[in-house]
Amino acid sequence: MADLHIHSTLSPCGSLEMSPIKIVERAKESGLNLISITDHNSIQNLQYLKNIALNYNIDILYGMEVQTEEEVHILTYFDHYDSIERVWKYVYERLPNVKNRPEIFGDQVIVDENENIVSFEEKLLLNSSKVTLEKLCHLVEEEEGLAIPAHIDSSTYSIIGQLGFIPEALFFPFLEITYTCNEAEITKQFPFLENYILVSFSDAHYLSDIGRSFTEFWVETPSINAIKCTAKDRNLIKIKRQGGSKWLT
Repeated sequence: MADLHIHSTLSPCGSLEMSPIKIVERAKESGLNLISITDHNSIQNLQYLKNIALNYNIDILYGMEVQTEEEVHILTYFDHYDSIERVWKYVYERLPNVKNRPEIFGDQVIVDENENIVSFEEKLLLNSSKVTLEKLCHLVEEEEGLAIPAHIDSSTYSIIGQLGFIPEALFFPFLEITYTCNEAEITKQFPFLENYILVSFSDAHYLSDIGRSFTEFWVETPSINAIKCTAKDRNLIKIKRQGGSKWLT
């Protein structure tokens, strides 16, 4: 039971209640056993996540939601922190040097495992990095990670909304739909989606949102490679949903 799209206090659109430990506690209450924090263009809260998750017997993937040069949101996942750190450095260095305005966009807070505020990210994370979709996918592949286009049914910041199609040269094992999206209806609207495996996660910005949509992956070990292998058999994947407030970024 995996919810792999969760925003923490580091995302300016995320609630200040979304500290790493509160996220893990809520995930445990919701019955999830695999989660990922996917903040916008940043990873600084991930370094505190692993030990917390171990204490609650929850597995994690290291994640980040990247906004590419084309203004497409791509969810990226890795087994190892060193791998995601290398990709993040490339993405972060190419973010515009625009200072965050908390009164408009919200605070970007780095919080440790004991809910202490470590620091504030001053560069606005809600911008496009000067990295193309193709380049990002190559970086993720080099680090043996997984890239999933986010909320493809959205009219903004989605690969279909921005490009109108999915580049054939880029291989995506999965595409994410929002928790309100009906799989049959979107496939009818875009018949080419029959060729892809759809997954859904919460895109949580509040604690109550965690687990409102999740995907069951039938795997022995919660690794990137094992999850990729489920794309070969649709019977190994199932989307499930429950109640929650609406929010999409």
